[in-house]
Order: sequence, then C-alpha cells, then structure tokens
Amino acid sequence: MQNIIVIGAGVIGASIAYNLALKGFRVTVFEQNLPASGATSKTFAWLNANFAETPEYFRLRKAGLAEYETLSERFGTEIGLCRGGSLWWEEEGDALDSHYRGLIGFGYQASILNAAEFSKLEPHVANPPDRCIHVPEELAVNPLLLTGTLLNAAANLGAEILVGCAVTGLIRENDRFTGVDTTIGKKSTDRIVVASGAWTEPLLASAGLKLPMDNKTGLIVHTNPVEPVLNHLVLSPEIHFRQEKDGRIVVGEIFSGGLLDDNGSGADPVNLAGQIVENLRKRLPGVENLSAARIMIGRRPVPKDGYPAIGAPDGGDGLYIATMHSGMTLGPLTGRLVADEIAGTDHSDLLAPYRPIRFS
Repeated sequence: MQNIIVIGAGVIGASIAYNLALKGFRVTVFEQNLPASGATSKTFAWLNANFAETPEYFRLRKAGLAEYETLSERFGTEIGLCRGGSLWWEEEGDALDSHYRGLIGFGYQASILNAAEFSKLEPHVANPPDRCIHVPEELAVNPLLLTGTLLNAAANLGAEILVGCAVTGLIRENDRFTGVDTTIGKKSTDRIVVASGAWTEPLLASAGLKLPMDNKTGLIVHTNPVEPVLNHLVLSPEIHFRQEKDGRIVVGEIFSGGLLDDNGSGADPVNLAGQIVENLRKRLPGVENLSAARIMIGRRPVPKDGYPAIGAPDGGDGLYIATMHSGMTLGPLTGRLVADEIAGTDHSDLLAPYRPIRFS
C-alpha cells in the first residue's frame, strides 16, 4: 500500500488522514505547531450551506452537512456536534427577502420568523428582530474535539502524527513530487497531500507552483462559561454568537465586517474584542459577569476566487491540494472524497468545479 504524507493537522488534514488510513494507506501527518492550531481553532464553526453563490457550490456544502450525520453515527458525542439550527438577520428589509428567496430557490429548508416567534426560540436574546431567517438543519461543532477525534482515529488505524515538525519544502524528481524537506530531515513518499490552510500558497510557490490565495484575517472571542442561555446559532447585524455545551459563548464579528485587514493590522484586536463582547452583553442583558476568556486571531484560507481548491495542481504530479474557506462545513466530506480519489475508487462530480488547475 502506498505511503502518503499529509501536510497540516487542521480539520481538513485530520479528515484526509483518517479517511486514507481507513482505506489502508500508510499515512504520516506533519504539523508545524499543534493540531488545529491554525484556522481550525479560531473558527466560528457554523456548519451551513448558506451564501452558496452557485447551484454546484450549494450541492457541495449541502453534502458537507449530510456528512456530519454519518460522522455523528460513527463517533457520537466525541465530535462535539451542536444541533438547533440558525437564526439570521445580518441584513434586513429587501436584502433579507432576497437572501431568503435565494435559499428557497436552491431548495434549502428555511422560513421567515417574526419577533414573537424568535423570542419563543431564544427568550434570553434582547431586541428580537422584526423578521429573521430560520434554518433548522444548520449546525455547529467543537473544532478541537472534531479534529482530535479524527486524528486519534487515524492514529488507531496506524497513521503517524508528527507534531511540532514543519515541512520546509517539497522534493521533486523527474517531474514528480517524491518527498518533503522537514525540520527533522527528508522523507520520501508516494504522494503528498497539502492541507496547510493559509500557508498553502507560499509552500507551493517554493516549488514553482501557483495557487493564488486571498486569505482573510478574523477574530473570535470565547467567553467565560455561563449558564445555558442559547439554543441556536444567532447571526445578528452586529455579531454572530452561539453557545458551546460547556457554557462558553463563541462570538465574532460578522463575516462581512472586515474590521481586521488581511495582515491583521486594521482595528486593534483587543479593542475589537471589547466591542464584540459589549455587543454580546446588549444582546444577552440577563447574563451576569459575561467577559472574554480568550481572544483569537486567525487567518481564514481562501483561494483567490473564494471557492475551494481540491485536487492536483498543474505540474504537480504526485501532489494533491485541499484548501478552502468553509473548512469546517466541508472538512469531513473533503476527507472522504479526497481519499476516494487517491485510492482511485471514485472521482466525485461534486469536486469537478474546484480543481486547482483553474488557476493555471
């Protein structure tokens, strides 16, 4: 059976490693820091098929949601899945109506609720919107539990997980990639999977390959644990917030906020976190002693056109790439589909629009 090197132990790399090990491949994962230490640990972890600009992308994200049901059946509560659905009114008026029509047009299960219906679902949230969009099938997940569960399962199947070991370069021989340079030396392999998130572009560029990225800097706050007060993902015009099972509230700026620029040098992160927590207090006035326990700045890996890049790059024989925004929604599905392709058992039409060769 082939040897496979997976670069990166975030949710994408962990899922790929697990699914490859499940098929009997000899897998080695290289992670330069700690598992899930990149974007995976700094995500809002909203699992959804919202904002899918094309029918093809909607199909992919909807399949991503379905994959979590399979994963939940296999691992149970170990992955930290939170059900309940979402309540969205990031935009209002005609913009909300337009967004709702788009969801319904794609066949998404969604409805518009009034203020009384909202308050019945979320009685602790102040200033309920006149109207919001309710999507009951959307989920959240604990990214650290999910990633850890997948890596442990991969290790139990024989995968080696090397933590604190960085890949510094890719080795090519006779037009094929055959190994990696690392901080502990060179390692040969039959195939390399690059799942290194925001570090993908410079790693590929060092080998003369092109994958333009437009990574986005974002900020997430975890509060101190509080009593259970939220039942849904709540997506308001100021902030997004949800509650973990341990009582922490995960909260962040809205994704279109852009208060941190690409280098993280826009708004001061501490001041921004303070604004976010203050907005949360206004939304949850009955919760006492609500404060930030952790402020996390992360870089969301986003290929230049906004869509995933999954597959072999032009001139990358022996190399496979898997990088994307919406990594939490697509992670488990991506792992299975990538493993199927590498094993030669299936080439999913779900991935056809998202090959990296489109950037050549």
